[in-house]
This record gives sequence, C-alpha cells and structure tokens, in this order.
Amino acid sequence: MRTEQIAAVLLAAGPSSRFGEADKLMAPLRGKPVIQHTMETVASMAFAELVAVVRPAAQAPVIHRKLERRGYAIIVNEQPEEGIAGSIVRAVGHVMPIRRVRGILLCLADMPDVPQTHYNRLCMAATDIRSVIASTDGFSSSPPAFIGRRHFPELLALRGDQGARVLLSHGVQIETHGNLLRDIDTPEDLANWQSDPEG
Repeated sequence: MRTEQIAAVLLAAGPSSRFGEADKLMAPLRGKPVIQHTMETVASMAFAELVAVVRPAAQAPVIHRKLERRGYAIIVNEQPEEGIAGSIVRAVGHVMPIRRVRGILLCLADMPDVPQTHYNRLCMAATDIRSVIASTDGFSSSPPAFIGRRHFPELLALRGDQGARVLLSHGVQIETHGNLLRDIDTPEDLANWQSDPEG
C-alpha cells in the first residue's frame, strides 16, 4: 500500500517510569533527542497524515514544539499511566473519520534506529484494509506495524499495556535485524546505545 493512503501514528506518551526522573524521549542520542530520530524519519515519508500521541504540553513542551514544526497533528493523552492501549485508542479515534486513510503505521518514539526502508517494507507488504503487518526480530512481534482500517473497531476496544500485541502476533511478520527494533527504557539502554558503534 502506498504511504499516501496511510496515517503514521507516533506513540510518545509513555511516562518513562523506568528511566528515572528524566524524560527518556528528550535524552541526547548522537547529537539530538531520542524522539527526534524517529520523528524525523517518519516525517520524511509521504504519509496521508502524521499523528503523534503525547503527554500534555506542560509535561513535554519541547516535544510538542518539535512535533508541531514537523507537521504532526498532536493528540494529548491525559492518562499515559493507562498504558499504550489508551494512546492507540486516541489515535484511531482521530484517524477514523479521515476516509482516505486505509490503515495506520504504529511507530514507537523510543525506537530511534528503525530506518525508512523498514517502514516502507511494512507499508508495501500491506495489500488492503484487512492487512496486519508486524515487525519481528525472528522471535517476537512488535511495532512498528501496519494495521488496516478493518481492524480499527478492534483497536478502539484495547485496554492496558499490551497494546495490539495479540493482533500483531497473527499478522504477516517482516523480519529485520534485532538491533533496529531496540527501544530505550532505562538509562542503561541509552548507555549501551552510546557505546555501540552500530547503534
């Protein structure tokens, strides 16, 4: 499916509880904040819509400004402690009335090394609104992932921190190098990234 038929959804509302007091998405990585790597890669592609689900502006003012400058529609998740499902529900509710959108590409803001080529592979593997295309390192399913419009009602019923994991596990799996699918949860994760020449 062409990216012009897809809404890219950047999930960036997590409370960073395992990272300590600091906001992991604003932590410096190779000269810019963690979120900026994902945000810029996704925004460089020709999606029908760019949507970001974030914490309130008072909690993440710089992130709001960066996203607005790159053309993202900002959806505020006032209750990020509910888990990732709450962010997905809010994003789908925003995208659902936009008829030209035939599916969403779920992207995690704390996965800074996913390349444009992998996002493209996921989109191209989607054939219609029934498609579910997940990323895998060969062991488990994960975002980034494409989910077709037919599954939007199922996404709207999600609860908790499992997100769309069950749905993704039954979809087509697009394998890529495990390092590209790493996410940053702890200061140790970030330190390992800084010391890894391939990270």
